[in-house]
This record gives sequence, structure tokens and C-alpha cells, in this order.
Amino acid sequence: MNNKNTKGRRARATGGVIVPVITPVDENEHVDEKAFRAVIRRCLDAGVDGIFAGGSAGMGPLLTDDQWRRAMEIAADEVVDGHVLMGGVIATSTARALRQIRILDRIGFATMVVTPTFYLAPSRESELLAHFEACRQATDMQMVTYNIPGCTGISIPVETIGQMAVEGWTDLVKESSGDRDYFARVLAACRPHGVGVMQGNEPDIEWGLTQGAAGIVPVCANYEPQTYVCAFEAAQRQNPELLARAQRRASAIRDVLGVSRRNWIAGIMYGVSTLGIGSGKPILPLQGLTPAEKAPVDELEVIDIRSSANGV
Repeated sequence: MNNKNTKGRRARATGGVIVPVITPVDENEHVDEKAFRAVIRRCLDAGVDGIFAGGSAGMGPLLTDDQWRRAMEIAADEVVDGHVLMGGVIATSTARALRQIRILDRIGFATMVVTPTFYLAPSRESELLAHFEACRQATDMQMVTYNIPGCTGISIPVETIGQMAVEGWTDLVKESSGDRDYFARVLAACRPHGVGVMQGNEPDIEWGLTQGAAGIVPVCANYEPQTYVCAFEAAQRQNPELLARAQRRASAIRDVLGVSRRNWIAGIMYGVSTLGIGSGKPILPLQGLTPAEKAPVDELEVIDIRSSANGV
């Protein structure tokens, strides 16, 4: 691996299409380096703006410390030359988060994505602010605030995000609650301070982009990244027909891969494995898809939605 710090060669995250990449693992739950590199390269080749490694889809909190570090090293080795590279800082305590930040800094990441702590989740705004301030002060990396209450058990209050925007702690917000009212209020709180909001809920891609989202962070882009690039470009070019077509395709992929089910990570990983990348096996205690769940995924085919002949 190239150990040279390449932070200066990576783009600053301002929006666009950022893929929260899966982390393929082998039968021993070690990072499958060949498959991981293939997922990243396939996304970059499709024209996405960047990669988010070690997030929820990447099973960041499930990896051992050594495996998490190795995954971050591989991602840093692949994502250079003007692309955005984000590393997940998803931890049960501020001290653990700061350890991850130090590692990302040493590897050469330019952007970190920070969630609230979880398991014993913060219950007061002062606790949330203390966590995010400590993370902000620990590094000169760009910080993305990540709201994903379905995984952390807490939704960051809009007022807290607004305060961080005022203080200049956060550069972007990744919002994955699926609550449109909340998303709209975060947009309103962040916009006066030049802080963009990324839509992380795939059924709301079309809606979010038309409301002014800075970009999208779609997990199903692991399977068909070009659809999400098309969606963002359609929004930028004010092409509502193509944007609607992209949303329909994104929703169809999501339904087939079972992202609405509890074993959504297994669905994404198996879908990518049908393309010849990785084993489709998640980390225990997560289970792979059943034969019945695999059947519709096996029928799914990658398409180019720019062609009206697809009828999507």
C-alpha cells in the first residue's frame, strides 16, 4: 500500500454523490481486499464524487479494530486524485471516537463522518455538543455530522445541528432519518451558514434534491452507482423527468435488495456478490439472505436508466 499521506490530493466534500461502500469480508471475517478495491473502483468509474468508508453499510462498528484500520487503509489507497474520501467515526464513547480520528488522520483522510455516540446514547444537548466539539477540536479534517437515529438510537436535535453550524464545527450534514419535516428544518438551520445537507434516505432522493439537498449518500449505489449519478446530474440540470425516472429505479433496486428489511446489509452485500464481487457474507451476528430472499436479487440486472428503452 502507498503509505504517503495523500490528503492534499483529495477533494473537499461539498455535495454530489457519495457512496457509503460495503466492506466485503471473507469466510474468516477478514476484509476481502480484492473485493473491497473492486467495489470502490466500480463506483469511482461510474462517476460518483466520493466514497464513504466505514459507515453503517460498511459495517464499521462491527469490524475489529485491526480490520477497521485495514479497511481505512485500503480505501485511502484507492480514493485519490480529486475524489472525496470520508471515514466513519461511529463509536460508543468520545474517547473511542477520538482514537478513530487519530487513525484516519495518520492514514490521510480529509473528511470524517461523525455520529452521536450509541448504546448508552446521549440524553442531553450538552452531551451531544461535548462529543462533537471534542471531535472537531481533535483534527483539521473536514467534519460531516451524521444523523442516523435508526442505528444510534438518537436523532440529533435541529437546534444542536444549528448550533454546530453557527460555531463552524460541521461542514456538511448527512441526514438519514427518513423524516421529511426534520430534513427540511435541518436545511433551514444550515443554509444561512453555508452548511450543506446530504440526503441519505433513498426513497427521498428526488424530493431532497428538489428541496436543495447538497447531494445524496445512497447505499444501493454499491450495486448500480450510475443510477444515482444520473439522479444528481438530472437535478443539477433541472430535468425533472429524468430525476423521476432515476427515483423510480432507485426505489425498485431498494425493494429488490430488501433495504427496508432488518437484514438490509446482507441484501446489499449479496446483490454486489451477484456481480462477481465478494462473497455476500456479512459479519456475525448478521445473517446472509435466505434462498427465498436471494431469488429476486438473482433476477435483478444492472441497467442504464438514461435509455428510455428501459421503460423504468
